[in-house]
Amino acid sequence: MSAPQTGAAGLRRAMGFPAAVSTSTGLAFAALEYLAAAGLVTYVAGDSAWISLLVAGLLALLAWGFFGELNGMFPTAAAIRRYMSRAMDDRVALAITFTYLSTIVLVVAADAFIVGAALTHVLRAPAWLTALWTAVLLGVAVISNLRGIKAASWLQNSATLVAVVATTAVSVIAVVRSHVALVTPFQPLGHHGPAGFLESVALGIFLYSAFEWVTTNAEEVRDPRHIHRGMFLAVLILFVGCSALAVAMGHVLTHGELVSAYPQLYLGRAAWAAGGMWLMAGVTAVTALNTFNGGFITASRFVYATAREGSLPPPLARLNDRAVPWVPVVGLGVLSFLVSLVVLAVGGAAWQVLVAVGAALEAMIYAVAAFCVLRLRRILPDEHRPFRIRLVRPVAWAGLVLFSVMGLVASVSVDNRFSPVPLGIIAVMGAVATWYALVEVPKLRAAEAARMAARPTRRRPARPAAGLLDDGSPGSAASPVRPGPREVDADGETSS
Repeated sequence: MSAPQTGAAGLRRAMGFPAAVSTSTGLAFAALEYLAAAGLVTYVAGDSAWISLLVAGLLALLAWGFFGELNGMFPTAAAIRRYMSRAMDDRVALAITFTYLSTIVLVVAADAFIVGAALTHVLRAPAWLTALWTAVLLGVAVISNLRGIKAASWLQNSATLVAVVATTAVSVIAVVRSHVALVTPFQPLGHHGPAGFLESVALGIFLYSAFEWVTTNAEEVRDPRHIHRGMFLAVLILFVGCSALAVAMGHVLTHGELVSAYPQLYLGRAAWAAGGMWLMAGVTAVTALNTFNGGFITASRFVYATAREGSLPPPLARLNDRAVPWVPVVGLGVLSFLVSLVVLAVGGAAWQVLVAVGAALEAMIYAVAAFCVLRLRRILPDEHRPFRIRLVRPVAWAGLVLFSVMGLVASVSVDNRFSPVPLGIIAVMGAVATWYALVEVPKLRAAEAARMAARPTRRRPARPAAGLLDDGSPGSAASPVRPGPREVDADGETSS
C-alpha cells in the first residue's frame, strides 16, 4: 500500500560508510553517556570500569549479530516492521514498534536536560535560558536534516568525531595530569562484590544503546553492507571512548562530583582547569547535536517507511525536493522540544526516569530481535541471509534470556533504587500503541483502499479482432495488430 510522496521518487542512496559509523556511534554517544559512566564507576573497585564495559560490549555484539542478520534479510527503512511481522502477529509487531519509536524522543529530551544543566552551570545563566539553547540545537538538527541526507551526514560525521575524540583526549589527559598510578585496574570486584559488578555491566549496556537505530537508513546507504559493518565499528569505538571516560572519572573525581548532573565538567577541570571545563561544556553541546541530528535521521526514516506501508497517516510519507521525509523531521523536532520542556520543568528526577524507560525499551527490542532470529531461522530456513550468526540457537537463546532480564530490571529501577514508575510509563505507552494498532491502523488502511478503488482510470480501447486493421477494415490474417498505448491515470500509474 503506497502513500503519497512529493518531490522525489524515494529515498536517495547517498550515505557512505563513515556516515553509517558516525550515525550508529553518535546515537549512543549522547550527553547521557557522561552520567551513565559516572554512575558505573561507583559500582566497581578502583579503575577497573573498563572491564564492565568490555562485558557490556560483548553483550552489545550479541545485539549487533541479531540486527545484522535481520537487516540483511530486509534492507529497508522499515526493516524492524518487516521481520517482526514475519515472525509474529502483525498487530503485536505494530504495537511493539510504535512503543520502541518513543525511545528516540525520550533520549533527546533527557539529553536536552543534561546539556541545559551543564551550560547553565558554566555560564551562570538563568535556568530559563536552557529552553532557548535546546531550541537552537534542535533547530540546527532539523534544518540540517531538511537539507538532505548528505548535509545531515556531514553534520553527523563532524559532531560525532569532535565529541568522541575530545572526550577521549580529555579523559587521558586528566589521568596523566593526576600523577597517580591506576588503582587495581584488573580487580573489578574489589570491595563491591558480584552484585555491584552486575549493576555496572547493566549501566555499561546503556552506554551502547541506540547504536542499532542506523538500520533504518538501509535505503540510503550506498552499499547495504555498510549497516552491519558500521554497527560493529561503532561498538568498538564506544568501548574505547567510554572506557577512557569511565576510568578517568573513577580516577580523578570525588563522589560528590560523580553524582552531580555534569560530571564531565569536573573531568574537564581536572584536565585543563577552567579552560577544560569550558571545553567540556562545548563538547556536551556537540554530543547533544549529534544525538538530535542522528535521532532525526533514523527515526524520521522509520516513520516515513511505516506511513508508506499505510500504518501511519499518508502525509508522514511525503518527501521534499531533497528526498527527505520533512513532516516526520519537523514533527520529531517539535515533539522532542515539548518533552524536553516537561523534563526541565520537573527537574533532575525526570531525566533519571527517562533513562530507565529508555534502557528498558532498548533491552526489550534486543530480546525481540533475538526471538525474531530464532523464529525466522525456523520458518524461513532458505531465505537469503547476507549476514549469518554462527551457533545461532545458543547465541539467540542467551540473548533472549539476558536482555529480557535486563529489561525487566531496568523497568523497575530509578537511580539504582526500586521504582515502578518506568514500568508504569512503558505500560501506558504500550497500551496507547496497542490501541492505535488495533483501532486506528485498520481505519487508515480501509480509507486508503477506498481511495485506491475510487480513483478514476481511463480504459484502453478494445483490441480489434484478428485479421482486422485498427479502423475495422479487412486485412490479412498476417497483418500485425498494434497494441494500444499504455494509459496513465491521474496518480501517475499505468493501467493495463
